[in-house]
Amino acid sequence: MLFEGQEQIKIWPPYEVFYIECIKTASLNAIESWETLNKIVSDENLLNTNAIDTVDLAENIVNQAGIISKYFFPPVNDKKTKNLIHKLRGEKLRETFKIDDNQELSNRTFRNYIEHFDEKLDLFLNKTIAGNIIPPKSVFWASENINEVTYIFKTYIISEFKFISLNEQIVLPKLVEEIYSVYNQCIEFIDNGGRLR
Repeated sequence: MLFEGQEQIKIWPPYEVFYIECIKTASLNAIESWETLNKIVSDENLLNTNAIDTVDLAENIVNQAGIISKYFFPPVNDKKTKNLIHKLRGEKLRETFKIDDNQELSNRTFRNYIEHFDEKLDLFLNKTIAGNIIPPKSVFWASENINEVTYIFKTYIISEFKFISLNEQIVLPKLVEEIYSVYNQCIEFIDNGGRLR
C-alpha cells in the first residue's frame, strides 16, 4: 500500500495507463461486435446469410462486459491483505469512470457468465430435459417464437436485442451504452497522457 503525503495511492500514477489500455481493448472489442451485429440485423441480405453470427457477436459483448466489470468490481475478501490492492484498484477505477452499483456493469451476471459457464453447462446438460431442444445456436425474431418448454443453449432475439444462453437472458442496449461511455473515457485519458482524472 502506497502513500503520498497523507493520501493513500490506489493505483500508482505511472501504472494507470495499463489499466486504461486493458479496459479500452475490451470495450472496443464489445463495441465492434455490437456494430457488426447491428449491421447484420439491419440488412436483409446480410441477415439471410449471417444471422447465426449474431449469436457469437452477442456472446462476445457479454464476455467483454464481464472482463470490464472485473476491473471495476474485483472479487475481494477484506481479511486478506493481498486482496487490498484489488479493492483499491476497483475503487479508483469506479471513482474515475463514475461507475456505481446501480449501473449495468455492476451486475454480476456478465462476470458469472464467463467465469462459471462451464459449470452452468454441466448442470444444463445433466438435468432431465422434456420439451424442445433447438440447435446449439439459433436466432429468433421475438421471444414469442419460443415456447416455455424450449431449452436454449445460445440464441439471439433480434427485435429485442436479447442474448439468451442456457435459458438465461441478457438484454444488450443499456449495457452497450455503458461500454461506449467507458471506451470514450479511455480515449480521453489516453489523450491526456495516459492518466486517470
